[in-house]
Amino acid sequence: MSEFTPPEGFSPMPLDGSFNDAFAPVYLRFDENGPQVGLQVAKKHLNPMGICHGAVYMALFDIAFACAIGFKLGKFTGTPTMNINIDYMAASKEGEWLQVNAECLKTTRTAGYTQGRIVMGDTIKAAASGIFRLPDDLENAPGMGTGELLKS
Repeated sequence: MSEFTPPEGFSPMPLDGSFNDAFAPVYLRFDENGPQVGLQVAKKHLNPMGICHGAVYMALFDIAFACAIGFKLGKFTGTPTMNINIDYMAASKEGEWLQVNAECLKTTRTAGYTQGRIVMGDTIKAAASGIFRLPDDLENAPGMGTGELLKS
């Protein structure tokens, strides 16, 4: 594959030794409307049939949904996944740019509710919804404020 440049405003997610490093680079873009997550499908993302493995879609939704909740809360902190439901609509091939557009629909005292789509241009590749556990004490939970993230 040739040298890749992500769409304007996307920056690589920092490597931190976590699971996310396994399929890096994953790209993030934040603006006043919220987060977007992107990935260029590489050979390592393919299943034996030569298309993007469904687990890559799942992981992208997981990252994007957690970011959407952090954005809505004004603080990015640990929000363990309780449930994600995915509808797979179209296969992705090596070299394609996938972008996750996610939003947090609602938060309660204990959970955040999300929805989103993985798209390539005008093609919807997958749609999903998710529920994530919120910290018992959000104010004192470790993390980073939205303002700090938008500056970085």
